[in-house]
Amino acid sequence: MKAIKLVPLVSLLIPALASAQPPSENVEDSTGFDHHVAPVRNAFEIAVGTGYTQGAGKLGGNMGNLEDVSGPGGVVELDLGYRIFPNLSIGAYGTFSKFQKGDDLASDTDVLGATAGIQAAWHFRPDRSVDPWVSLGGGWKGLWLDPGTGKTTSLQGLELARLQVGADYRVSPDVAIAPVVGGSLSMFVSQDSEMTADLTEINDKKVAFTGFAGLSGRFDLGGRR
Repeated sequence: MKAIKLVPLVSLLIPALASAQPPSENVEDSTGFDHHVAPVRNAFEIAVGTGYTQGAGKLGGNMGNLEDVSGPGGVVELDLGYRIFPNLSIGAYGTFSKFQKGDDLASDTDVLGATAGIQAAWHFRPDRSVDPWVSLGGGWKGLWLDPGTGKTTSLQGLELARLQVGADYRVSPDVAIAPVVGGSLSMFVSQDSEMTADLTEINDKKVAFTGFAGLSGRFDLGGRR
């Protein structure tokens, strides 16, 4: 008689216990290198990166090649963005670079560069811990040749297109690190040198290329998952 009374109770407990246990593939999926994460939206993003950079191509006018005045260098980058929805973020970027001097410059010359602009990034797997992405942007570009004595030469122009490819790895729900490679096409439109009194338009403008490879860390602030 007691056994008969236990049958309805057991029949109620079994579905409850089954629903309380996570599916086996989810438990296994959460422990692997490439596992599921809750995608984020409406979050502010701050990214800081650093790496190696080098440019090549014509400067325009009678200034020769970019690699003649600017060798390889290091760059730091700061990105501020807003993740509209899990796949898409938009924002602004800024970089500062210090290059080795080119062969055409005096030995005590410092070569400095900077860029700033806007960009958009598309994330291909925002619900996974390994999330490849691509970003495209453009804006302003500057280059300064600062000799030990005399006037600093300033080149001002446009970063026509800036493409970067990376792969985020989520180390926590709000933090990701990524290897990044990319490049940009730029054009200097004006210069100020010892031969000019102020910024002067470059008549024979040329397009140059700058490459980049490095690491970036991104932090999400707020948002919802």
